Amino acid sequence: MNAQVVWDRGVSISGHRLWLDPLVIRTFAFISHAHTDHARRHKEALLTPQTLALIPESRRPRGWRMLGYREPMRRGPATVTLYPAGHMLGSAQLLFEHQDARVLYTGDIKLRQPGGLPTTHVPKAQVLVLESTYGRPHFRFGDPDSTVEAIARWCRRALDSRVTPVLLCHALGKTEEIMLALSGYGFTFALEKRCVPCARAYAMAGRPLPDWVELDGEVEPGRVVIAPPAGKDEVRRLGRYRTALVSGWAKDAEFSRIFGADATFDLSDHCDFDELMEVVERSGAEQVYTVHGYTEDFARHLRKRGIKASALEATEQLALAL
Repeated sequence: MNAQVVWDRGVSISGHRLWLDPLVIRTFAFISHAHTDHARRHKEALLTPQTLALIPESRRPRGWRMLGYREPMRRGPATVTLYPAGHMLGSAQLLFEHQDARVLYTGDIKLRQPGGLPTTHVPKAQVLVLESTYGRPHFRFGDPDSTVEAIARWCRRALDSRVTPVLLCHALGKTEEIMLALSGYGFTFALEKRCVPCARAYAMAGRPLPDWVELDGEVEPGRVVIAPPAGKDEVRRLGRYRTALVSGWAKDAEFSRIFGADATFDLSDHCDFDELMEVVERSGAEQVYTVHGYTEDFARHLRKRGIKASALEATEQLALAL
């Protein structure tokens, strides 16, 4: 087969001029989701319509090819298909097929979804390139529905005590999904200014959100405030408030201390350690390459289980024949 998986400031299937979430601008690249650490101003990008809608103007590619889920696209002699990744609105896995070879690139991925939604489908592939953000065993998260219920109880107790509950969440993706998850409990929201354009973009991209207003230093009684973890300037003007960090990093005590939160909840939009193992199992891959996060650690755990695995970023450039 005339193709290689290559690491050179990003993952590439080199024989087909296809880059996967590269760290620098490329001629043609797949953007798996709209977070700014993945979006670049590529000459042309392959992405879902929702991802394009959510990328800030300053990070938007100069040209694009939008592709819906499960819609095969020819790329020279190969076929490319996108599948939902469960990470945020528009996030996608990419399945590359050429002759008898199948390569799956996950991007950021999440299997278990709150609200009784089905778990994310993982296509079968011989080679799996897996983002391993939480690739250490102590990153094991609770059931997402139970965690959402615990967050709702924490917010309700604060409001009943005439204290403003403040949830510290990533502005794009996590803010909107926690709003949707908590909407069934009857909450309304006030968003710190950095969350506002993200919420507007989410609604414009096709996912309407519960009632919210922009936080302007004061908040009417009964609203839950959401702010980025580093965006507490407006929060400090609230008077009586309590903060809760909502993140997979809540499992890391040092990370939690940095933000000085009163409470932590391990609700994540990434797979935990066990889910990463499940992605590998579901894919049926004969070879796994890990990228981003605890890559060496997770590859080592896979090898202990008899799975061929290595960290693709271990050297600045590494070419591996499929």
